[in-house]
Amino acid sequence: MLKIIFIGSSTPFALTAFQWLIQNNQKIIALYTPDSAPLHRSKRFPIQVENHETLIQLARLHHIPYTYLDNPIEDYYPQLKTTNADLIMTCCFGKRLPASIFTLPSLGSINIHPSLLPQFRGPDPIFWQYKLACDAWGLSLHKITRQFDTGNIVAQQRCDIPDGIHASQCQHILAEAIPELLSLGLTQLKSSPQLSTTQNEHHASTQSHPRIQDYSLDYISSARHTFNFISAYATINTPIKYHAQEGVFSLVKAISYKNDLLFKPIIRNHRITFPCYGGQVTAQFHL
Repeated sequence: MLKIIFIGSSTPFALTAFQWLIQNNQKIIALYTPDSAPLHRSKRFPIQVENHETLIQLARLHHIPYTYLDNPIEDYYPQLKTTNADLIMTCCFGKRLPASIFTLPSLGSINIHPSLLPQFRGPDPIFWQYKLACDAWGLSLHKITRQFDTGNIVAQQRCDIPDGIHASQCQHILAEAIPELLSLGLTQLKSSPQLSTTQNEHHASTQSHPRIQDYSLDYISSARHTFNFISAYATINTPIKYHAQEGVFSLVKAISYKNDLLFKPIIRNHRITFPCYGGQVTAQFHL
C-alpha cells in the first residue's frame, strides 16, 4: 500500500483516478485541490463535473484530509514535508510543481496526461489531437520534472475514440482507461521504481492553449478527421470557421462525411458540403 498525496481539479480524469485509488486500497493521505467551490471549473480544464461530484466530496466521504490551494503550491511545502508520502500524483493541475516538492516522496511524483507522450504536450492535448488529426489516442503516466510533460514514461494506455462524438464524451472515454493505466504504473513503481522510458525528443510536440482563431479549418485534413474536429467542438457559441470563396461559414454541427471527391462547396438550406483531403464533409452553418 502506497501513501499518496493527490493534487488535482474535479474533472472526469481526476475523479476517476481518485476513486480508483480509494477502491484499490491505496492510502491517500492528503488531497490538495484548487477547487474553491462545489461547482468550480478550472480555467485550464473547463470540464462539466457530472452529478456535481467533486474531489472534496469524495475526500469527506472517505475521511481523507484535504486542503484548498488558495496560495501557490510551494507555500504548502512545510505541510507536505511532514506527510512522509511515498508518492505525489497530479491530475488536471495547471501549475508547475517546484523541484523541492516533486522530489519530496521516496518514489517521486507522477502525472496523468491525456495523450501518448511525447506528442501533444501542453495544457489542452485533447483539442490539439482533434485539430491536428491524431490517429493514436491514449493516456500517459509520467514522472514530473522541471519542464511540463517531459518526464520519463512510467506507463501508457491506448484508447479507441469513436467518430462523431463531442469532446466531453472523448474525455470520459479516455477517463475509462485510467484504472488500467494506474494499475500498470503503480505496480511498476512499487516493484521497479527506477524503470521508466525516456521520452524521445525527436517525436515531441508541444501546443499552447487554443486561441479563438484555432477554432477554424485553416488546416484541412481528411474528411473523417475534419468531421471529427467539427463534431468535437462546434457549437452556436464556439462555431468552427470555414473560409471559402463564397464567404466565411460558422459551422455549428457536423452532419456527415464521405470519401467521395468534391471540387467546390455545395450550399443548401443552411448546410454546406465542402471538399477535404480525399473526401467531403457536410455541416450545418449559422448565419
